Amino acid sequence: MSDDLFSQLFDLFDQPGPVNWKLAAEVARHLSGDQQPIEPWAAEEYRELARLAEYRVEMIAPFRIIPASDVYPTDPRGWAEKNLETYGPLVEPFASSVVAEGPVAPLMAQMTPAIVGLQVGSLVGSLSSWIVASFDAGLPQDRPGHLAVIVPNIETLTRSAGLDRKEVRLWVVANEVAFRAVSQLPWIQDHLDHLLTNYADAVRIDPTQLSGLMAGGTDPAAVEEAIARAGGIESILGGEETEGPKRELEAFLGAMTGCARLLARRALGELSPGFDRITAERDLARSEAEGRELIGVGPVPPELTRLGDEFNQEVERRYGEDALETLWSDPTRMPSADELQDPTSWAARVLLDGWS
Repeated sequence: MSDDLFSQLFDLFDQPGPVNWKLAAEVARHLSGDQQPIEPWAAEEYRELARLAEYRVEMIAPFRIIPASDVYPTDPRGWAEKNLETYGPLVEPFASSVVAEGPVAPLMAQMTPAIVGLQVGSLVGSLSSWIVASFDAGLPQDRPGHLAVIVPNIETLTRSAGLDRKEVRLWVVANEVAFRAVSQLPWIQDHLDHLLTNYADAVRIDPTQLSGLMAGGTDPAAVEEAIARAGGIESILGGEETEGPKRELEAFLGAMTGCARLLARRALGELSPGFDRITAERDLARSEAEGRELIGVGPVPPELTRLGDEFNQEVERRYGEDALETLWSDPTRMPSADELQDPTSWAARVLLDGWS
């Protein structure tokens, strides 16, 4: 029996490639919980809402909308299984941050894919337990597939806040359509990869601090305890040299999620008089939720999305509708971390060359 257990563990940890996807899947499955039934009507209802949202977002967006190939109402387990690998690029660059020398270097080279797999699985599994769709995390996916909504989490949001069920479903779908529209701009993924690489290059992870991460196997609680013993995720990733790249990455994600929220609000218009209330309830719930510490990139905080929303609104209000189109036309026109809080300085650089 012990030999069989050892073989299973060896098979689990000995996987090829920069990410141990088998281990990632085990962790994600553990965190997403058991399968939950989805009512048969859900697919058709959410499909109709998605087509309505796509039409209305298309009318007001400063860029082209790519319709989803299909709509996929699912439960947390189903969402985690279908989306696991699309979040890998958010953590994978940090594999090169594990710096080991001397006799432990070969061992760490073998362990790094497992460490990255643990983090990807923890990210996707924990997201599946509370987000209503991918926009809720604010993290662009690599190669997004069907438009997916997590029905049990939507129902929980509706009940806990005493909201109108139909309005919440439309709110979820409109936000997801808008977020996918921003995420699928041709240059978004390359720019995100650039910012992630800059952040990962600034990070140097001492492998001795990670020794406890493997002790718990696929037990997320044990992994979190190991991170806490190491001084927290900021201690593992930390250093003043990481602050700048991290701020620029966060500013970009804030600008993206803020633009998506602005588009969703405008697209719904008179169809959703409760849009702002639903948004406020969701932001409150997210702010109160206990976050899972990760190596890589975690969910975008609500306050960052609000800042990005205000920035996009101010750009349009001060400089006209064409300014919003200019903003989203090229990565060089994205606001820096400082400019996100000061649209005037952004305009001085992007719109009004030499003006101050």
